[in-house]
Amino acid sequence: MRKSVLAAVIALSGLVSPAASAFDPDTPVGEKPEAFPITLGDEEDATIDLAFRTAFGLPKGAEPEAARTIDERSYHFRPVAIHLLEDNTGVLLSVGSLDEAGHSEGGLNAIHYLKSSPDGWVKQGEWIGLGATGTVGNGATSWAFSSLLGRNPYLITAGGGVWQGCAIGSAAVTELAPDGPVDRGSFTDGMSSGAGLGQTEQEYEGKIAAAVPDKSFTVAYTGTRSFKQEYVLKNGKYELVGKDQVPGC
Repeated sequence: MRKSVLAAVIALSGLVSPAASAFDPDTPVGEKPEAFPITLGDEEDATIDLAFRTAFGLPKGAEPEAARTIDERSYHFRPVAIHLLEDNTGVLLSVGSLDEAGHSEGGLNAIHYLKSSPDGWVKQGEWIGLGATGTVGNGATSWAFSSLLGRNPYLITAGGGVWQGCAIGSAAVTELAPDGPVDRGSFTDGMSSGAGLGQTEQEYEGKIAAAVPDKSFTVAYTGTRSFKQEYVLKNGKYELVGKDQVPGC
């Protein structure tokens, strides 16, 4: 499962990219109205190079990829999604793959806050090590932004891996607070077994299907059997109510 990484917060500003306006491909417009269940996707946005260059301090025209050495390990980041907040702050999600990773080692996710201005994106802050990641050096493998969970928008990221024929995935919910993103908890978003010797064949998929903003959310599972699990916000973290009904590997 994903490796826990200490989130590093670096407040930075001052780098500017070419103009970001309502007609700039970096600025999402005409987004579809939100509804439950919250469905994660893995399609990478190919129009957000300008924001990525500002976030990582790359020169104009540079390829949208950046190398970082963190805790003496080398990661390569690429942009995958951006979300525009009401105050014209762009939230950029980039995923970093870990070089020479072992099976159980995860990558890293980077979140940047970028202010939209007539002169372009201006970097507001950088946070590395938040959200869910995959195994074999992968960052998040799917993601979604949602305004359905609280007064502040949320980023949901997911990742996982396969162990001897059993696959299991975890999703993290990260609040996009004005002062910076905060991980608020996680839940199992998928499980599949049966490919390994002696394993029971079963499969589950979980999606956030309802929420009381800033208080709780419900994950609905389908597959071998259907059920729901509730997570309640307590001391800043969403915690499962009762016993986890999703089998482990």
